[in-house]
Amino acid sequence: MNFDFGEILSSAVRITWKHKIMWVFSALPVLLSFLIFPIMFVPVFFMDESSYRTPFFIEEPAYIAVFVVFSIVITLLSYVLYGISSSAVIFGVMRADSGTESFTFRDLLDGSKPYWGRVLGVMLLIGLGIFVIFAAIFACFTLIGAVTMGLGFVCLQPLMLLMYPLMLIVYGIIEESQVAVVADELSVTDAIRRGWELVRANFWRVVLISLIAYFGVTFLSSIVMFPLMSPFFLIPFFMDSGMTDFNPRTMMLFMGGFSLFFIPVMALVQGITLTFLKSTYTLVYLRLTKPQDNVPIVLEEKS
Repeated sequence: MNFDFGEILSSAVRITWKHKIMWVFSALPVLLSFLIFPIMFVPVFFMDESSYRTPFFIEEPAYIAVFVVFSIVITLLSYVLYGISSSAVIFGVMRADSGTESFTFRDLLDGSKPYWGRVLGVMLLIGLGIFVIFAAIFACFTLIGAVTMGLGFVCLQPLMLLMYPLMLIVYGIIEESQVAVVADELSVTDAIRRGWELVRANFWRVVLISLIAYFGVTFLSSIVMFPLMSPFFLIPFFMDSGMTDFNPRTMMLFMGGFSLFFIPVMALVQGITLTFLKSTYTLVYLRLTKPQDNVPIVLEEKS
């Protein structure tokens, strides 16, 4: 078995940078959020500019109902689109790793189409399992907190910290299960079983490379995103200091205008980082399950 942390991470960086078309697939779920802008900000133009009251449309039941329904639809579409983009990126990484020099958007779309349903099934089945488990955990926490009049929450804080490494492991299982669908043509349940067995058998390898990749991209993306988010953090200080006359209409127009610039940048950052993470987990799966051509062959010495 050929498993080299440096080779996997450097190959993931190379594939991510060379095949930028995969950024588009990874960024599509974020770009879909643009569709919510009209229903969020168009009513702002009908507000009274000098009014400091709560915007009238927020108190309208019809607007609230439309906003909730539209948000649910966008969320569901984003979920489906994420499954499609994951299939396409995994398929693209496998082709790049096998030596394919270039491919088009249409190549990835057509090549990954047979896996869309199964990748979505993996996401849905694991997602439901996580929801049930965490719902039970938080229900127990709530019951303990109610019985102990809140003291139980304090005692359970260390256990809450364990959720973060647990979620990282679950994320690894999800990613490896998705790769199993594309790489080995497995069904939903077989892919989840393969992902679980792979992570269990190579627990520390997967955990270590997950920590390196996840916290690496989090650190690098925060360098880009934090300066762009700073205007949102400064708004309360401007309002309290009285330096600027921020009525609700002005504030919402400012946030809407700034978001038109912020979301494309966020989509680009997600396109790069998600492609790198997908590349890393795909290469991990391939290195752990597939024989590599660059593994030296040991010949028996002839007597």
